[in-house]
Amino acid sequence: MNNEEEQSRWMVFQTDVLDVLRQYEGYMDHSERVGSLRDDSRPDFVGRITREDKKEVWVVDAKNKPEINREDRKRMKKYLEMLESNPIDLGLELNEASNHEFRGVFVTSSGNVETERYEHVNFKSLHQFLQKELVYTDTEKVVREVAKMLERKQLSQSQARLLSRSLKPFEDARKRALHTLEELETSYIGLELDKAPFERQLPVEARLTHEARDKVFLIDIPYSEEALRKVSGKVEEAKSLMQDSDKDVFFAALDTFGKDLDSRHVFRLDDIEDEIREAASIISPVSIAELFTPKISTQRKWQDGYVEIEDTHELGFRARVATDDDVKHRVEASLNSKALESIKERKMNTRKDFGVIEGGRFMIEFEVTEDREIRYGETVESIQNFRDTVKTIYQASVSPVLSRKVKASLD
Repeated sequence: MNNEEEQSRWMVFQTDVLDVLRQYEGYMDHSERVGSLRDDSRPDFVGRITREDKKEVWVVDAKNKPEINREDRKRMKKYLEMLESNPIDLGLELNEASNHEFRGVFVTSSGNVETERYEHVNFKSLHQFLQKELVYTDTEKVVREVAKMLERKQLSQSQARLLSRSLKPFEDARKRALHTLEELETSYIGLELDKAPFERQLPVEARLTHEARDKVFLIDIPYSEEALRKVSGKVEEAKSLMQDSDKDVFFAALDTFGKDLDSRHVFRLDDIEDEIREAASIISPVSIAELFTPKISTQRKWQDGYVEIEDTHELGFRARVATDDDVKHRVEASLNSKALESIKERKMNTRKDFGVIEGGRFMIEFEVTEDREIRYGETVESIQNFRDTVKTIYQASVSPVLSRKVKASLD
């Protein structure tokens, strides 16, 4: 083979290599063929990748041969030294260049070459190498581009169908989880739900805020079991993004796979309300309404800022549970004289100043403390003890009286 044939084959090989590299230029921040060195040699391709987790400069030299000799390595060294000393050619300042790794990559036509300090890629493996180094490490960009194409109707019918079918399990799990959070929001007065995307970048699907308690709950819905197991990485990312918040920030990942992982950040859908209620020290007016509903048939209505309870037998029972913030609650119940007398008697027997009776009504105001206790009047007791007090004084007085009236009306 004469020199002309050899040169021609090398140029064809170089063109093939450059054609492959150009397909991946969109994943690079800078790419070009740089100026010649003093000996009129130059690298075939130079690329710069500047991402948060990947800062590199590549010098790629195409060799239409199965080996790399001493002269090849010497030239690669010159290429790298030239770029490190003149980073302006790469669009970098000197201090920025020091944060980048400079990599020399030889692409050969065949063989498995040992190049010591430099890297070697067989041309047949070049696509695989570039996908691994550029595409699979920048999946965020890939997904965004595909999402844009989907929105603009630029994908084919088969491509759109494939994406839809692949995303269906995650879509169903996400809808189920968001529905749970939406119901949670409507059960409380002070909870406000926001869904992604947000004004500021957050690695979660939803955000619940309770202004009265200065609490923020960042809630993620992992799309895979692997993502669920690696949720601790998102916790740190979320914390760093919320460093400037003046509220207490909590992170929760919802387990839609039923794995029951032993993690303080992972919760089942059925448990997320308990976590938020305890962390924020709040109680929903719905829960209070249930506590003060007598053991008879009733109907419950949400009004503007309060829950109203009425009996369905026209006995005259009506109660209202009101709160502005899920922290301070007020309960008013219209009761007959027998029920009111029973409450008075039980208050005396238990020596508890539990509410007041005035004008045919029982009324009580109480507050949920930061320590998850209930304060009413001069009394502070645990939530469970408060429930027991309601049962002992209120329910034991109201339910039997109204139940007898129901029985009498049916007879």
